[in-house]
Formats: sequence, C-alpha cells, structure tokens
Amino acid sequence: MKPTERQLASALKKYNEIMCILGYEHCTIGDVLSEGTENWNLRDMVAECDYILSTYYESGHCNCDMKEEGPEGRKAWISETGRLKRFIAHWEPYITEMTCFEGHCSKYDKNKR
Repeated sequence: MKPTERQLASALKKYNEIMCILGYEHCTIGDVLSEGTENWNLRDMVAECDYILSTYYESGHCNCDMKEEGPEGRKAWISETGRLKRFIAHWEPYITEMTCFEGHCSKYDKNKR
C-alpha cells in the first residue's frame, strides 16, 4: 500500500510532533533544528521511532530509567512509549515497498520483514 501525498504530510506532521515532545528535535524533518534528515522518507520515520522506542527498554538508558522515577516518571514512560508504538503500528503497512535512506539500528532498516 503506497501512501498518498496527504498521508505523507500527515505522517510528517505527527512524526515531528512526537520528536519534539520526546526532546529529539534534531530528528525532526524540515525544521530549523533538524540534523541530517532532509532525505528521510516514511520508512526512515518508522525506523527512527522503532529505535527510540527500543531505548525505553534498554537498561541504563535515561528513557528506560524514567519508568522507575515514581508515578510521574512511569506516567511519562507509558505516554511516550504509547506515542511511538501507535505511530509505528499506523504507518508500518505503508512502508513495505520503501527502503530507508540510512540506518537507524532498527528492524525496519532493511526492506525485509
């Protein structure tokens, strides 16, 4: 399934919103704070979300440690992982025919499942 231009615009807007909420402004696309993302496509966005999501389960990473920082930290951890999971789940069907522009340390880096 190939995404329409309107869907791509929607995905980009949501992706950038998520990156800003999580404090990853450098991973946004087409923004003042973006760094090296000008060639990224939808598959890159999904792969980057998948990589960032993995850090929430990586012992010793500040994203993982958040869930142990009391009720507020746990609430933020649940919210942030939920945003990433929903983005990935929603856009995954659209990326099967795409190839990432660059690697993201994600299972979506390759165009194979």
